Amino acid sequence: MKLLVFSSLYPNPVEPHHGVFVANRLLRFLQRHDAQALVVAPVPLAPPVGPARWTELRAIPAVEQRDGLTVLHPRWPSPPGFGDRWRGALMAAGVRRALLAAARDWQPDLFDVHYAFPDGAAAARLRPRLERALGRRLPSTLTCRGTDLNLLPDLPAVRPEVQRALASADHVICVAAALRTVALELGQAPERVTTLRNGVDLEVFSPGDRAAARAALGLPQQGRIVLCVGHLIERKGQHLLLPAFAQSLARSDPGAQLVFVGRGEAEPGLRARAQQLGLAERVRFVPPVPPAELVSWYRAADVMVLASSREGWPNVVLEALACGTPVLATRVWGTPEILNGCAAGLLVELSQQGLAEGLSQLDQLDPQAARPWAEAHGWDETLDGMADVFAQVLSA
Repeated sequence: MKLLVFSSLYPNPVEPHHGVFVANRLLRFLQRHDAQALVVAPVPLAPPVGPARWTELRAIPAVEQRDGLTVLHPRWPSPPGFGDRWRGALMAAGVRRALLAAARDWQPDLFDVHYAFPDGAAAARLRPRLERALGRRLPSTLTCRGTDLNLLPDLPAVRPEVQRALASADHVICVAAALRTVALELGQAPERVTTLRNGVDLEVFSPGDRAAARAALGLPQQGRIVLCVGHLIERKGQHLLLPAFAQSLARSDPGAQLVFVGRGEAEPGLRARAQQLGLAERVRFVPPVPPAELVSWYRAADVMVLASSREGWPNVVLEALACGTPVLATRVWGTPEILNGCAAGLLVELSQQGLAEGLSQLDQLDPQAARPWAEAHGWDETLDGMADVFAQVLSA
């Protein structure tokens, strides 16, 4: 089976962690089911001047070899502040030539698209052209992963584009049951939508000695370590977690520390807020790290906190549990599907008070239950489910 994978959520040399969940699932599928793939991962047309987060994208090559796969990075115009309703059309226009050439050369069996907007909307526009170029039908799947269904359909200008993307695909895969519910509400037939959750790499993410991990990372041996992994942006809720930490654990445990692993536009405000709260010495900011290094942070922590307002299927929850670390998380979207019934997990309301109360109840969590719970969420079931979906659309 030859897949033509289309997703702007894919790692590249400038953003090695960008869309890593797409790459992880793809690589595991290829290994387990003896398939092949060519990846087309569009990147924004970067200006020569402006913020570094835009100009640095100019360093992304047009073609690269990554994890044994050829990855193409065609450019598409995505100007800041431009109307969202046009982004699907802009992406389609920007990648059309590269995608058509890739299809002619690669002769794929299946068009595997990730993220409903703008990627899915662009794919919906281009699929007929691809089929004309190939002279045959090209079956298509679309995987929805979070914001594309739990936020974007609420935007009047984007909702029709999301519906276009869903309707164009022969089958839709959702990484959480909560997202499948939205896909059905948007008009998809139940038999055309399947829930296939992300798994966790149980070899990479594994328990280890906490004291050794803390020593290696320069963390104190005494006092609780609260870990938060993810982009520092408003929807990840760090602006609620920081005062919640000050309100609860920082008062009861003089040695407690809060560690943020990630980068984002909210970082300056979080640093200023920590200073205002008198916690500058007890709040640590760490840039993103690769999975092999992230393991040590999980092992060193007493709890990993996810304070998001929206999530699809948050991989960090299973990664922490696989390392033997309990998880405190807000009760939103797909997160309860992971933690309901887990003795190493605690779900709280999305508020400063809810997080503060959760941090005061950490003694209720059972670290011994973390790893066994993660072991029930490996990749095999999902990868075999993908194979079943692909076989279904190929035989239709």
